[in-house]
Amino acid sequence: MSPPQQPELESLRAELRTVEAEFAEAMTRMYQVGNHLARVRTALDTYEARAASRQASPQAPVPGTHPTAPVPPPPLAHPGPTPPPSSPPHPMAPVGAAGGHHPSPASPPPRTPLPPPGRPTTPADPWWQRDGLVAKVLAVVGASVTLIGIALLLALAIQAGYFGPLARVVTGAVLAAALVGAGLLVKQRQRGSAGALGLVGTGFAAAYLDILAVTRIYEWLPPAVGVLVAGLVAAVGLVLARAWGSQLLAVLIVLGVAVLAPVIAPGEALLVGSFLLALTIAAYPAQIGRHWVALDVARVLPTTLYAMIAVGVQGDGHRGTVMAVVLALFVLGTAAVGLRRGGPLSPNLLVLVATLPALVAGLAETRWVGLGVLVLVVIAHVAAAALTPVRGVDLPWQLRGVCLFVAAVTSIAAAARLVEGPYVPLAIVVVAISWVAASAVIRDRSLTVAAVITAVVALTTSPRLIPLAWLESEAPSTRWQHLAEAAALVVLLALLGVAARRIAPGQRALAATGLAAAALLAPLTLVLAGSLTARAAPGTHPADGFVVGHMLASVLWMVMAAALLVRGLGRGENAGTAVRVGLALAALVVAKLLFYDLAALDGLPRVLSFIVAGIVLLGMGVWYAQALERSRTPVDNSTAE
Repeated sequence: MSPPQQPELESLRAELRTVEAEFAEAMTRMYQVGNHLARVRTALDTYEARAASRQASPQAPVPGTHPTAPVPPPPLAHPGPTPPPSSPPHPMAPVGAAGGHHPSPASPPPRTPLPPPGRPTTPADPWWQRDGLVAKVLAVVGASVTLIGIALLLALAIQAGYFGPLARVVTGAVLAAALVGAGLLVKQRQRGSAGALGLVGTGFAAAYLDILAVTRIYEWLPPAVGVLVAGLVAAVGLVLARAWGSQLLAVLIVLGVAVLAPVIAPGEALLVGSFLLALTIAAYPAQIGRHWVALDVARVLPTTLYAMIAVGVQGDGHRGTVMAVVLALFVLGTAAVGLRRGGPLSPNLLVLVATLPALVAGLAETRWVGLGVLVLVVIAHVAAAALTPVRGVDLPWQLRGVCLFVAAVTSIAAAARLVEGPYVPLAIVVVAISWVAASAVIRDRSLTVAAVITAVVALTTSPRLIPLAWLESEAPSTRWQHLAEAAALVVLLALLGVAARRIAPGQRALAATGLAAAALLAPLTLVLAGSLTARAAPGTHPADGFVVGHMLASVLWMVMAAALLVRGLGRGENAGTAVRVGLALAALVVAKLLFYDLAALDGLPRVLSFIVAGIVLLGMGVWYAQALERSRTPVDNSTAE
């Protein structure tokens, strides 16, 4: 390719100079616009900072601001001949930058962060100037004092008859509306919300108490209608609290009513409890999607207390029981739904607290009504535990663990209400067997904790069987439920060993302990069975069966010791443990023969127990020696030619 001619080269250079001039003019215009933008922004920052600072002098310069100074445009290169570049320009370099370096446009100055509304606080400030603490305290105290004044006004008006019932109700309603209106007005005019929250919270609480007075004192509204209206009023206030994002307002509405409602309706635990239950239900939507622990506590604890009182004073009716059941199911359902939607874990213990009135009602009611309440509570908590997801590690204090704990305790109470009488211990053991069997099948940590709790409660009933199994004088007192209970305890201990082996395979000692306890307890059932058999047979005394049962128990224990020694001859990893346990059990049987059977038994059973046990011991010794010798003899694997 031939080089360009002289006219073409001059034309290209002239075009380059024209483009450079246009670029320089554009850069000058850009810097002018940037300077204008900087002046406007600085002026706006200065105005906002001066308006926010209430203690600074108008003549004093505001910290963080600086005078505006025009930024001079950069010197422009005089258009002229451009020497050829030593290297090709970067593909992203601006057109026309060849031969000269043009500075990039200046970035806008950093904007000074504005202080929050009001005087900003620092950790060095006194505690009364931090985060509006004084304003919040004054709001809470003012709301409390105002509510006390309203309650005293209504009580005084009732006692002295200052004005008629209609005037009292209208005065309370006007006062409540005025307080709410004043709070809304203050909220619009002030950036801080502490004063507005106090006024609005006091107004809604006053309206709620006014409705309570209309329902209870003047009886212008039926209780059901009064509960409905009060719930609607509280719901409106809580909607406003949610819109403002204020937990303080919600707590003022709920807690103020809970504390002062008994002043308006003294001695009416059922009515006050119904009002608070409606308030508990109405307050729940205000905290959906929020972690308002204080509101959880404020709406559940007072209602739980009044539900307990209502169950105690309900008499022949069931209003307190219904209230307790509704409270327990509502708190459980909302906690489970909130956790499935990713809610907080904080209300879990409130599920346990809210269930206490229902548990008390199940124990205090008539037999079948109480049993129905307890069974309903068990089913609800088991279902909630099954449908509740586990967050991270399945801890006992998570919702699943709390529900299973409540279900386990309530199932024991339900078993006691079902049988009522001498069969209560047997029913408790059967319930414990069900929980332990479930934990052996379903490997869940919370379920294991619940199963262990029921098993411990069931095992506490076993000491009552000790005199029946060891004292001959108590043999006539043996009943069939005692034998069934002893057999159930053996099954429970065996299941505990199996569950321990499945849940914690590394804890072999724990599993062996449960199985060993079941094996030691099993022969004692023969004693109870002998006493019962002799009692049922004509011409025999229960003591005769007691003696025969102890003889058979000694023989059975000796057979078990022999079986353990046989197990110890194997090559398994538990062979040594089996030998030690077998020898210990054999020593225990010998001690029983010498110190118990020799004194407690007499006649042929004592002779037979010694003879049979001695023969078994001799046979065990001879057979074990031969088996041990065979196990030590090396095997010749060579073949003859």
